[in-house]
Amino acid sequence: MKAEGGETYVATEAKAYLEVNGKLQPGYYNFTYKALRRDDDTIYGIHHFAIDVTEQVMSRKKTEKSEQKVRAIVESAPFPIAVYTGREMRVELANQAIMDIWGKGNDVIGKLFTEVLPELGSQEVFDQIATVFNTGKSLHKRGQRLDLVVDGRTRPYWFNYSFTPLFDTEGNVYGVMNTGVDNTDLMLAKMKVEENEQNIRNTILKAPVAMCIFRGGHHVVEIANERMIELWGKTAADVMNRPIFEGLLEVKDQGFEQLLDTVFSTGETIAAEGVPVTLPRNGKVEQAFVNFVYAPFYEADRYITGVIAVATDVTSQVIARQKIEEVVADRTKELAEANNNLQKSNAELAQFAYIASHDLQEPVRKVSTFAQMLEQTLGTNVDERAVKYLAKINTASSRMTTLIRDVLSYSQLSREKEIFEPVDLREVVRNIESDFELLIEQKRATIEYKDLPVIDAIPLQMSQLFGNLISNSLKFSRPDVPPRLQITTELLAKEDAAAYQANGGTSNYYKITVRDNGIGFNQEHAAQIFNIFQRLHGKSEYAGTGIGLAMCRKIVQNHQGDIYAEGSIGDGAVFNVILPASVGM
Repeated sequence: MKAEGGETYVATEAKAYLEVNGKLQPGYYNFTYKALRRDDDTIYGIHHFAIDVTEQVMSRKKTEKSEQKVRAIVESAPFPIAVYTGREMRVELANQAIMDIWGKGNDVIGKLFTEVLPELGSQEVFDQIATVFNTGKSLHKRGQRLDLVVDGRTRPYWFNYSFTPLFDTEGNVYGVMNTGVDNTDLMLAKMKVEENEQNIRNTILKAPVAMCIFRGGHHVVEIANERMIELWGKTAADVMNRPIFEGLLEVKDQGFEQLLDTVFSTGETIAAEGVPVTLPRNGKVEQAFVNFVYAPFYEADRYITGVIAVATDVTSQVIARQKIEEVVADRTKELAEANNNLQKSNAELAQFAYIASHDLQEPVRKVSTFAQMLEQTLGTNVDERAVKYLAKINTASSRMTTLIRDVLSYSQLSREKEIFEPVDLREVVRNIESDFELLIEQKRATIEYKDLPVIDAIPLQMSQLFGNLISNSLKFSRPDVPPRLQITTELLAKEDAAAYQANGGTSNYYKITVRDNGIGFNQEHAAQIFNIFQRLHGKSEYAGTGIGLAMCRKIVQNHQGDIYAEGSIGDGAVFNVILPASVGM
């Protein structure tokens, strides 16, 4: 306060420099300047009074500086800190970390702790702080659940926290420091793990298959459902909480120890089916068969602590399969023998057909020759009925000659050790086109073909195959409609070719399609037309012996291929020939 016109001047903790021992030294003083007055109120002097408060000021500044350091430490600390002073627990300090946990904003300094977090009133926290304040003894809590109201919702949190008493210079408690660590995320993760483990246990116990968990390197049975215990042929008391190879001695030294050790040490999952194992059954040891899976059991930190086992008893299925395999093996042997007999019979039949056809040619030739001689001898001196009979003899002998020739050709298709060599199918069709030149010209027919491949085949049989197919299309043409034949080729896809690959062969297969615009046939007769002597039309309508398409089927079978037909009446026929690029013999 400044003294003017007789006013008193007062200074508090004013800094001043005084000479002490010849040196100016700073100090702090409380002093006054007061006017001295006479009776007539005139000033005749000044009264100066001063007190040296340097020590008190320096002590206070030191305390304030210390408090500032403490506040700076508290506010910058990465963990929650707060200071509550007095019995009323007024918030003196609170760093951002603890205010974020409280979720009440940053305007908390100077408020009562009971006002900031009233929800803690029923959770013993206020009583704990009061006890620390009254006794001067620290209190520590770990994993303590506290329910806090954050954003209008009450939520559970878990903390490790401490209440530490604060003492003044006289040794009296003036406040409590609150420090803590938020363990909520860790506790929730732990609870989730425990929940997952409980779910796993419940899943194992209720599983419709045998399941268990082996813990540790000794494979102790920690949990096993009734199906697994039943599979083992033991009681729960025999195996639970014991190493499996102690509780179930019967399976020892059957290789399962190594499998479990591998899964436990490497984390590799091992599965197997139909594994034989000796197990106790009805008081004795019997062989059983099981499917099983051994998988590593991980903790939350991905550390392997055990092995989960899942098993199924498939003994009855394996025994049944073995019996079926025995029956199949016997049946296969029988079929092989029957096939050998059939091949022998076919060879004998083919030989018979060849001999019979060959031997029949001479009598038929004689019948035809004598009929012609008789016709020449009689000349014109013959009645109409004789002419008719002679014509029938000539027609029948001609048909018989053709039939014998076709049967002979068919029988020759079964001969073995035919030579396979590269055959250009385009050249084959070109030669057939030349052979049928007159017929093609008469019928005004056209044959279109391109991109026909070169394959390993029997040259003569390829000529017979395509000769019969082309002849068939020319023969069964529609009246007044010029025949049109289209021959196309495509390479079969691998998955389609697999159906035709014999004895594990890997040859490419071609699909060669012969399409015509003739009279066609009913699709229900598609398989029937390849039978020998099978005809869909009368002899008077279309000439032929009914052997041509049967020969085609035999030829493609000789080449490990296939042939099938598609058609509809009046809309032409399609013959699909499947042939390999090379034949494995």
